[in-house]
Amino acid sequence: MRETRIVKYIKGLIRNHKYLTTEDIMLLLEKYYKLPIKEPSVYYKYRTIIRQCRQAVYKERRRNKKNGV
Repeated sequence: MRETRIVKYIKGLIRNHKYLTTEDIMLLLEKYYKLPIKEPSVYYKYRTIIRQCRQAVYKERRRNKKNGV
């Protein structure tokens, strides 16, 4: 997954908030990046991107916790 501006934004949201649902993140993307989330193809594309970002951030947290950072 490429580190685009939107991917960095999503990872930042996941890192800095206790827990945001996928729908919450979608609404923020629609508001700030004007993404047409109502279209199914866009919705499913960003749903998978959010899932991948969440996995990457959680993996990073586990690594930091293991190393004592």
